[in-house]
Amino acid sequence: MNTVDAEAANPATKMRRIRDRLRDGAASNGIWASLQQVCNLLFVGLLSVILARTLPVEDFGVYSYAMSLAGLGIAIGLAGLYGLAIKRYSESREPGTVTCSIIIVREATVAFYFVALLGFMGSTATSVDEFLLVALAAVAVFGRVLDAPELWYQARLNARKPALAKIIVGAVFFAAKCTALWLGSGVTVIVALYVAELFAGSVAVLVCYRRDVTSGRAFAVPGARDVVDLWKRSSPLLISGIAQQVNLRASLIVVQILVGATGVAMFAVSQRVMDVCLALPMAYMTATFPALLEARRKDRDSGGGSAYRDRLQRSFDGALWAGIAIAVLLYVLADVVVVTAFGAEYEDAAALLRIQALAVPFMFMSSVLSKWIIAEGNLWISVGRHWLGAVATVALCLLLVPKWGAVGAAWASTASYVMSVYLFTFLSRSTWPVAVQMSRAWMAPVSRVLARAGSQRVES
Repeated sequence: MNTVDAEAANPATKMRRIRDRLRDGAASNGIWASLQQVCNLLFVGLLSVILARTLPVEDFGVYSYAMSLAGLGIAIGLAGLYGLAIKRYSESREPGTVTCSIIIVREATVAFYFVALLGFMGSTATSVDEFLLVALAAVAVFGRVLDAPELWYQARLNARKPALAKIIVGAVFFAAKCTALWLGSGVTVIVALYVAELFAGSVAVLVCYRRDVTSGRAFAVPGARDVVDLWKRSSPLLISGIAQQVNLRASLIVVQILVGATGVAMFAVSQRVMDVCLALPMAYMTATFPALLEARRKDRDSGGGSAYRDRLQRSFDGALWAGIAIAVLLYVLADVVVVTAFGAEYEDAAALLRIQALAVPFMFMSSVLSKWIIAEGNLWISVGRHWLGAVATVALCLLLVPKWGAVGAAWASTASYVMSVYLFTFLSRSTWPVAVQMSRAWMAPVSRVLARAGSQRVES
């Protein structure tokens, strides 16, 4: 072994490289963003378990339906301005106008959603109580989308402060919800606390941001042209986000309409686990996105393309095989996970979880694909792939749910992910490069073994 290889294998050298990666901001940013998501999912998951064990199955189904529709509005309101807003913050010297533009676009988007939701519930709700509970939960969308400055921190590779603020707020309100349940409060109080939590979390981020901005103004009234331009640029991602959420939530809505609250409860248990699987890679890729953009910029300036391509390939490799590992665990332990966490009343949800677990590798790769689309500026590709998934989900649900109930919805959801994430990339020449990279990811372990064997032969 030569001197360079010996130094590279030295434990001290390896630790120094890890520290250097943490210092560059990308890894640290990803860790904090992921930690925030882990804590949020922990609080939401634990509360779901407590409610599932406390409420009758049908009541838990109604609660899950209300929260799912609120989550749908939040996701739509946020979808168009994640990566694009980070990019805008990175390029602007006036954060105040960017922040206010983002808030205006987001609030206008969720206002349209709120009105549409009230109209939808007016025609489909089975009772006044169900209508009012969904309407109350939907108010949360106006609070959640106020946290635009969180993306300013992301652009600066400094996710620590907003992450800590939201973790603390989440912990306080989780304790408040548990106390309310202990005191005998019903679902309405829990939903009201949920609304208050999202407003409080966004206000905490706004306060931190106001204190931390030292260059330019923290808040500034944007020109109408700036707001319209941001809306136009984000519209492909917004349309794509709507399709993505239809893809994610349509199954549950169809189950509610065709099967009822009990079927929703079973599907919601499985979906809760899948939400965890979806949130973690999305959080990490959002946090590391500035580093991916920087690699692309350096390659463009130098006339090369290896750093950006290699970082993207590593992201696909890691996402796919992390997803495979989790999918195997979920498939094997589905009964244990469901019954242990939610109780024997929900054991039928284990079958749904096994089916949906098959989609986890594709869900993980989706988080990388979405950032590649933004980095390349091919935003309408996102629209196409998500609407393919949405149409597939609705069509398959209408075909399978009447016969198989929630099991049919699980198969529809899984099939739509495979279509919209992987198969879609083979349909256009512009997406062939990323289709090749996703295909190579399946062979990543073999490629690494062969590369290591080749390097050993060279050394010898």
